[in-house]
Amino acid sequence: MKKKVYCAHCGTPLGTDFLEGKHRQVCGACNTVYYENPLPVASVILANSRREILLVRRAKEPFKDMWCCPIGFAETGESIEDAALRELKEEAGVEGRIVQLLDVGSHVNPLYGELLIVTFEVEKTGGQERAGDDASEARYFPVMNLPKLAFDSQVKALGRFMELKKDLWSIHDSFETFVESTVKDRIGYPVVLLSDELANAVQENSEKIVNLWLDDITTNPSTRSYRRVDRDALHSRAMVIMGQFGAWLRKEKSESEFTSFYRSLGRERNEGGVPLEEAISSLSLLKKHVWMFTYSFGVWEKAVDIYRMFELGERLVYFFDRAAYHTAVGYAGKKRGAATPRNPTPAT
Repeated sequence: MKKKVYCAHCGTPLGTDFLEGKHRQVCGACNTVYYENPLPVASVILANSRREILLVRRAKEPFKDMWCCPIGFAETGESIEDAALRELKEEAGVEGRIVQLLDVGSHVNPLYGELLIVTFEVEKTGGQERAGDDASEARYFPVMNLPKLAFDSQVKALGRFMELKKDLWSIHDSFETFVESTVKDRIGYPVVLLSDELANAVQENSEKIVNLWLDDITTNPSTRSYRRVDRDALHSRAMVIMGQFGAWLRKEKSESEFTSFYRSLGRERNEGGVPLEEAISSLSLLKKHVWMFTYSFGVWEKAVDIYRMFELGERLVYFFDRAAYHTAVGYAGKKRGAATPRNPTPAT
């Protein structure tokens, strides 16, 4: 960066003096001190819904033909936020809205000297992506496959951006997978969900959960008939159900196996004199104890932890609702949906 030679106020050649712990340029005639401050630069990170980052190819030096996020100097009379949005419009043709401040970093440029680069996350509100101003090209790149960037400060800011988005993207991916695999009953579909960690903990603590459930159903007014059912038999059945829940989460059980087990359970409870409403209540109480066990983990610090609980709760509801339905069908003593024979032979 070129040094000043003459005073901008009186034209006197500048000298140097040691002021405030540093050598500085000073005018000996009017005593004006020329402080050297970093130039303010506004930088923009804009991602689309496909997790691609908008980059521009630089048309001029420094770093000509290299890619970077839209970036430029703030001008007198505008805020650093306004500068960021202006550069986005000028270089990439996009209008935007500031979402949040991502990073503030320093950069030494051989042409301009020291720069203070302020990077914002911006959301697109209008315009059309096109190269303009100091850019020769504007396009989106996958966030995990970006080209080498011109500015180290932007690499740092992008790392910060991805760290901030990690939980949100994980929640989105997990929800999409949950809808695809659970709601659509895609047995055998490889599932990886955020709630799997909690589901594994449930499986590892099945014995503890079942014992709490046994204490509950043998004293709860909604399951009076279970007081006369053999406790060991109840324990065995409940452990099977807990195992089935884990297998169902992993998509290891077919629909026919699931249906057969709970209809058999319904017939067994019916023959044992347990009212239907009490059988349904027993399943609800088991679901409650699974939920309360996971709740005891106390994972409520971050949005992703809250989502894990929500997701596991939805999976519990879906599993036990179907279990209750097929148990009730078992009480009815027939298979719902069985086909009626066509043209049956009249009785004689």
